[in-house]
Amino acid sequence: MTTKRFIPKSELLDWLRGCVRRRESVVLKVIADPHKEVITLRLSEGKLIYVDCEGRAPLEALLLLAECERVKFGYSSVRTSERRALMSAVGFLKWLDSAGENAGGALDAETGASLRASEEGRWSGTLRGGSARKGKAPLVAAVVATSGLVVAFGLYLSTGFEAGRSADTPTEAAVVPQSIVESTTWRAGRTYHLDGLVFVESGVRLTIEPGVTVLGGPGSALIVTRDASLHARGTLVEPIVFTSAMAEGERASGDWGGVVLLGNAPTNHGQTNIEGVWSGDPRSVFGGTDPGSNCGLLEFVRIEFAGHELGQGNDLNGLTLGGCGSETIIRYVQVHRAHDDGVEIFGGTVGLKYVIVSQARDDAFDWDLGWTGRAQFLVVQQHPDVGDAGFEGDNRNDDPEAKPVSQPRIYNATLVGSRSPNRDQRAMVIRHGSGGEFRNFLIAGFPLEAVDLRGELTTQRISSRMLSFGSIAMYMIGADGRTFFREESGENDDDGGFDERHYFSRIAPDVALDVPPALGPNAWNLTEPDFAPVAAYVAAGSDSLPPENDEFWEGSENYYGAVRYGDEGNWTLGWTAYPES
Repeated sequence: MTTKRFIPKSELLDWLRGCVRRRESVVLKVIADPHKEVITLRLSEGKLIYVDCEGRAPLEALLLLAECERVKFGYSSVRTSERRALMSAVGFLKWLDSAGENAGGALDAETGASLRASEEGRWSGTLRGGSARKGKAPLVAAVVATSGLVVAFGLYLSTGFEAGRSADTPTEAAVVPQSIVESTTWRAGRTYHLDGLVFVESGVRLTIEPGVTVLGGPGSALIVTRDASLHARGTLVEPIVFTSAMAEGERASGDWGGVVLLGNAPTNHGQTNIEGVWSGDPRSVFGGTDPGSNCGLLEFVRIEFAGHELGQGNDLNGLTLGGCGSETIIRYVQVHRAHDDGVEIFGGTVGLKYVIVSQARDDAFDWDLGWTGRAQFLVVQQHPDVGDAGFEGDNRNDDPEAKPVSQPRIYNATLVGSRSPNRDQRAMVIRHGSGGEFRNFLIAGFPLEAVDLRGELTTQRISSRMLSFGSIAMYMIGADGRTFFREESGENDDDGGFDERHYFSRIAPDVALDVPPALGPNAWNLTEPDFAPVAAYVAAGSDSLPPENDEFWEGSENYYGAVRYGDEGNWTLGWTAYPES
């Protein structure tokens, strides 16, 4: 498009129809400023045209838009029988592409008469298929569909606007639709941009090839709904990277929301809504009756600077798993510098293997609502300035006796605290009635204590064999490096008088306290860590061997920690990264 100060509606619609034909994506937003009572239109990093009325009704927002000095627009009513079709992204694009000779004036709803009124869905401001490239103009032209109106308008621009080539090229970030309604593949070596909450809709499979980079804009997240799936399989040399859309050196935890997988596996809260997403959206629901519910596959994947905080106590995490079942595959995944928890698991039976959570601002691994899955080879590295527990396990906060009871089985974990006297970090906090089985752990450097069990029901799980620990080596715990458990008498007693020190030193099998240093100093290096032990510490008890006759476990791994001693087998190297910003 020729650069000019005003874009007529005819050229605007020609450009949009061309984007549709070329399968380029165009994402449009209207942003209302409640303080200035105006609507502002802008590009986001040159690749995104903003749709959000910021709490205003669409018609109210458009009336405000009409008062802006640089805007001219015309509109036509859409017949009631056609509104449902036009609320679908697919329907809107078909209608737009059929506008034909009417493009020069106000859009004529009659051109969309052939659309089936039964077409389901809602238009969220995302046009399926690539992007506009930024010239130097702060304002751009757009088309907005609302529940009752379709509005076309042109804008006077201060400098100019040009239509760019498809962002589906390796050198540009392709803008991702906010509703992915058909099975899609993100191609190897390319970059994709999330703006807002991007939903993979029911029945859809999103495939991400090795080497893909996904940039998360402010408040964005990738949410894979129930009955949809994500197949993200990177490689050792070409991992898939989800990271902040901010420039390197300006990135920080919480820049975007993270990855959310939802499934139909059982929880002890029935069907419920995932945290961090509007509870009124049915796409946020998870939980069901299928213990094998397959949310997809993540392999050789990094998730960085995620965990956007939507409000007090309402956060997204680096990786959130809600109601995912045992057929879901999560392995070789790193979550780095999450704003809230690194990995949070809400119910389900999902298993984890070869997972690293580095420098999360809250807990590294967090579970509740009846998670009964398995995990092996987990690494936690805490930051000296932020972070809480390595593991925080709950059954259910408001009903600790709810069933199914959280009872994960976790073998081979390395938990590295920050050694910072300024942080109250614990290796493990188990509370609210959670059970679990924890074997072959190497714990070091936590400045407060090693394990804290909270609540009488939680400690009763030990006598009922629903909660057990064994084959654990720990050192450098507490302010003096040798205080592994804190006194909990009087007002500090939160577990009915249970004595963690006595249990771990006298009852739990094969627990070694204050062993010689098992990790080298690089385990605490924040940018180039190495979690391989400097000496072989082999668990002595027969309990250290993972269960037999189960394909999930690597059954001969009877050593402490997540990484084997020696030159071979350090699975944490090659595909991971630990950027500061």
